[in-house]
Amino acid sequence: MKKKLFVIIAIGLVLNIDMFAQKEYAEKINQSNREGLKDGLWKENTKSWRTEIYYRNGRKNGLYKSFSISKGELSCFGEYKNDTITGTWYYFGDFGHLIMIQKGFKENDKPIPIEHHAQGVCPYQCYCISYYPNGIKKSEGILLWDKDPEGDFSFEYGEWKYYSDTGVLTKVKKFE
Repeated sequence: MKKKLFVIIAIGLVLNIDMFAQKEYAEKINQSNREGLKDGLWKENTKSWRTEIYYRNGRKNGLYKSFSISKGELSCFGEYKNDTITGTWYYFGDFGHLIMIQKGFKENDKPIPIEHHAQGVCPYQCYCISYYPNGIKKSEGILLWDKDPEGDFSFEYGEWKYYSDTGVLTKVKKFE
């Protein structure tokens, strides 16, 4: 009987400590530093998306995650360093399958036709690989973009390769 009582008390203490830790953690989300700049983990919601991003002195620094509000599924995750997209970014479909990877982010100096972009140059580029729902590579090549690689102003550039859903190279197209 004493042993059961001890186990019940121990479980109660653990649960109480865990609940306190969760509350303390929740109080540290969406905080600003002394200068009023975002600092630490920020969780924000829009009509369609919930995002989680880490900030340091008002600049995006660390892991970024985006979730679909309607499905509750992870739609994207990647990393920022000093407000700049870096590393490898992963994009997921409605059922959790990988649909795209973007990596090799850097500034771009390749011009594009002026009818596509007022400045004639998209300031950024990355290497993009898209996938079929079965996990087979669908296409790959350089993607030029303006403010966001998934925004309205993104363009395929250079040589792009396209594959069938069985992985067979079906077409190579040159964009300039």
